Amino acid sequence: MKRQTYAKTFFFAGMFGFLFLQKTVQPAESLNRVIATVGTVSISELDLDDATEKYNRLQKHLKHEDYRKSLRTRVIDFLIDRAIVDVIAEEESVQVNEQRVESEIEKRMEVMGVANRKQFEKAMESSSGMPFELWVTELPYQIKKGQLLQLKVAVPPPSESEIRNWYNQNKDKVGFEIRYRIISVAPDNDSVQEENRLYKEVSEIRKSVISDPSSFALIAGSPRNDPTLRARRGLVEWISSFDLYKYSKVTASIAAPLPNGGVSEVFRDERKRYCVLKIEGKRPTPMENLRGGIQNILYRDKEEDTFHKWLKETRAELPIQIFDDAYRKENKIPLREETFHLD
Repeated sequence: MKRQTYAKTFFFAGMFGFLFLQKTVQPAESLNRVIATVGTVSISELDLDDATEKYNRLQKHLKHEDYRKSLRTRVIDFLIDRAIVDVIAEEESVQVNEQRVESEIEKRMEVMGVANRKQFEKAMESSSGMPFELWVTELPYQIKKGQLLQLKVAVPPPSESEIRNWYNQNKDKVGFEIRYRIISVAPDNDSVQEENRLYKEVSEIRKSVISDPSSFALIAGSPRNDPTLRARRGLVEWISSFDLYKYSKVTASIAAPLPNGGVSEVFRDERKRYCVLKIEGKRPTPMENLRGGIQNILYRDKEEDTFHKWLKETRAELPIQIFDDAYRKENKIPLREETFHLD
């Protein structure tokens, strides 16, 4: 009787252990499942899980996304494109390690004239529109992309008609020079209460300067204003709206419709400061003064479009295999076909 009891106990313990192992091993097998290969690079279910969060944070910065497709398909395409860059970069001996990334950061700090790392991080967040930690994770890909643009992709320069068309279409934003004063007050924290309090405070400041315009410079020079602006009583000397647009799209958009002497509504800039500005002077900017900047903007747009076209063409040249059933079904890839070229 005791022997039967021991046997039953051993049997149930063995079954429990088997089921436990099945439950722990199965997810690992699922995560390690290869869903695609690009040349010698494999993409697993785990890669897809990791990339989904990053894709969601980056997608507003991605220019050529087809939102008619499912999220899963878009993330797999995102991973395929990046695998193509890795494969071709390897063929071209383009190596990006941690030391290369740090060297790139130092070079950018030097170009910007910034010595403080925290100041650089804030500047990059403002210019890129993404958190610095996300920007850093993107930097190795951007370095490889930049190298491949030089080695493999011929970007056509913008034509004269493209430059003129861009100027005419954006003249209201970048076609003038302004001299203005600004009062900017940053919140002490990110709470809703602090945001509401600060908005009311800056709204009261605006009422004050509307009733007495001469008081703007006095308030702009007070301790309440941003320290970088306070010393010059909030005054920003003549700046083309184009350069202002590059520095702060929000400020440029607010300043554009205001007449000389006009005072803006309260607005929130890219640095989350609550601001009000007054136009001290306004004059037109000739296109020739903006030509170089316009060419740079158009060239960057052409770079993005040309690189995207190159990626599509390279897909036709590299062996790409898809093993994900949902992707194959959505993209109408017959099961008998493993290799495909997606347009």
